[in-house]
Amino acid sequence: MLPEPADFGEMSWAGAFAELHTKLQREYAFTGWKRIDWPRLYARYAPRIARAQWAADEVAYYLTLRRYTLELRDGHVGVQPASEEAQAVIDRASARAAGGFGLVAARLENGRVVAAWVKPGGPAARGGVKTGARLLRWRGRPIDAALARVDTALSPTYPTSARLDRERLRFLVRARVGTRRIVVFRNRGERIARRARLTAVADDRLTLAMTDERSTMVIDGWPEKVVTSEILPGNVGYVRVRLELDLPADVPGDHTPTLEQFRQAVHAFVQAGVSGVVVDVRRNSGGSDGMVAAMLSSLYARRSFYEYADWYNTVTGLWEIWDTDEETGEPLTRDQGIWIEPGEERYDGPVVALVDNACVSSGEGLAMGIRRLDNGKTVGFHGTNGSFGMVGDGALLPGGFWVGWPFGRSLNAGKVVQLDSRPIRGVWHGGVAPDVRVPMTLRNVSRTLRGHDVVLEYGLVELARMAD
Repeated sequence: MLPEPADFGEMSWAGAFAELHTKLQREYAFTGWKRIDWPRLYARYAPRIARAQWAADEVAYYLTLRRYTLELRDGHVGVQPASEEAQAVIDRASARAAGGFGLVAARLENGRVVAAWVKPGGPAARGGVKTGARLLRWRGRPIDAALARVDTALSPTYPTSARLDRERLRFLVRARVGTRRIVVFRNRGERIARRARLTAVADDRLTLAMTDERSTMVIDGWPEKVVTSEILPGNVGYVRVRLELDLPADVPGDHTPTLEQFRQAVHAFVQAGVSGVVVDVRRNSGGSDGMVAAMLSSLYARRSFYEYADWYNTVTGLWEIWDTDEETGEPLTRDQGIWIEPGEERYDGPVVALVDNACVSSGEGLAMGIRRLDNGKTVGFHGTNGSFGMVGDGALLPGGFWVGWPFGRSLNAGKVVQLDSRPIRGVWHGGVAPDVRVPMTLRNVSRTLRGHDVVLEYGLVELARMAD
């Protein structure tokens, strides 16, 4: 009934792309929601695949696949290596961004683009750029015009327009090692703009790592402990949830079931009589929606609707609501939703969820559930990722590349798609927005880049306000 992954690995690049496009167009969960124009996409990218095949250019082939999948604006859609051959091609492609200019660019509340961090002794510092300098022109163009031309082929997916802007800022200051760029800037307190020629140097992709908005599993793999908790000064409970899955038996670490770890944390908070609870879902990689609903039962006093899971049925060719088996994924009951049932032990005080754009999939559901509480708030610089579909579909392509995508979507009680990004009057929105948005001031951004947890600080202030 549910779509199954396909193997097009033995076909030509162009033939495999045609098959991929046909399967993706039929089974992708958000064609209408995101207004995907499939004929336009094929007309744009099929010739590029054909040219790469004619030239036997593996890097061009890989980058074209990436640009094609990025058009779907979905954190669950991407190109991954499934072989050493594919990884070698990716490594060659990544050389396009291996050089850095020794600065992190950020857009502040007032819309200005500044150097939020400058590496001591780096190219930007040697050129006279100081932290806080306003970037006026790059490569001879006004800064916003330069950003609009940044190639994001190597960036993570950007479901929202705000995330796309940040990815452009990240890759603006990346290039091949040895590349020269001219920047026009004005340091704080200075009236006269300066001009500097910067040369990109190898830096182990430092600024990309500093600004990486991908989830825990993507960056670090399986954690040793999925849920960690403590009681902070002021008698505030803090629990961090990295994903909504149990640690596999063959992975070293704490194999206590994830749901039990979360409930143990809540039990400790109740016993301690904490004044409030912080649930940190930043960089949460997602997992089981059923587990999310079960976790939320520790915070909900009333039975509440969580979601309908809407799947593509290959037999009927229709989208249908089914409850599925948590272990096998097999459909069980038609038109059955997931509910949050009040738990035997609950914490009923104020709750703040810390969110970021690296919180994806089921992790976004935990943030959504907390935000819906009468005594719940979300806090962060940015909202969650905006990629809430059910993954499992995909295809293997020549060269050992795997393209995956969601074949199910989450619906609210009114049977409308929830959380996944979509365009509204040309601007892409999605995810769980912060109720308390941490302002993008130079101080906040610079302190975050230096390792200070500014979002937690704001969360604790909001929690104290809620407790009064």
